Amino acid sequence: MATVDVVIVTFDTREITLDCASRIADADARVIIVDNGSTDGTRETFEARGLTVVRFDEGVGFAQACNAGAAAGDSPLVLFLNSDVLARPGALRVLLDALDARVDAVAAGGRLVDPGTDDTQPAYAPQRYPGVWTLVARVTGLERLSGDGVDPALLAERGTIECEQPAGACLLVRRDVFAAVGGFDERFWFWYEDVDLARRLHERGVLLHVGGAVFEHLGGGTFAAWGREQGLRSRLLGIERYAEVHLPGPSRFTVGLALALSGAARTLAFRLMGRRELAAAWGEGAGRGWALMRSAF
Repeated sequence: MATVDVVIVTFDTREITLDCASRIADADARVIIVDNGSTDGTRETFEARGLTVVRFDEGVGFAQACNAGAAAGDSPLVLFLNSDVLARPGALRVLLDALDARVDAVAAGGRLVDPGTDDTQPAYAPQRYPGVWTLVARVTGLERLSGDGVDPALLAERGTIECEQPAGACLLVRRDVFAAVGGFDERFWFWYEDVDLARRLHERGVLLHVGGAVFEHLGGGTFAAWGREQGLRSRLLGIERYAEVHLPGPSRFTVGLALALSGAARTLAFRLMGRRELAAAWGEGAGRGWALMRSAF
């Protein structure tokens, strides 16, 4: 049995995924590719290399794809790794050792840096859980006014520290704890499924950010190929689901109201501009806002 199953979800990013998988040099690691409806020969390419491939004929949500990948393995540890994340030499071993050293820890995330540098990517630094005003800022476009999110003091962190939310793009979890919390919540599509998982894992133990486990994050993976409308729909769905599950009634109402009003205003604006797809996406978002408001009572 391998020490760790490395689950990589991909959709029409065969070449990037090949590079990602090739960087996992640890002898105790087994790579599991989740082919999320690719049409570029991904399945055949990786099966020819003797790797485990989980195949979906049509694209499914990222949460569902990750769960399917984890279910295909049996190692005591599972690393969920985005297809556009490349391990530096020794990074996986550092991550494994850091989690092994803390019996109270249930998960650990690596440090994601810009390619060819040692500069931590702020969006993937350790984060606090988003609160009501963070979500309001995100649905209204006023994110820069939010006080939640990245802790600037952690951007240069090189050691191992406890945190609320390590980078979901490179997340190592103990399989038994992952199973105990029910894995990823498949009601999410993509966005906020990692935050939701982190909160549920945190109920079972400590989460770590391992600064010495360095992974280069290229960008341009599966989700970069999405159209603006598809990405927007997924993000607004994630906000609604997260708020519904993790925020108390008054906070859910506040986020729902902001989403409903912002969605309605942008629906009208994009209709006037002839941007029907964006108008439709924001119209759906407004509907999600009203639903979230009703769930608060």
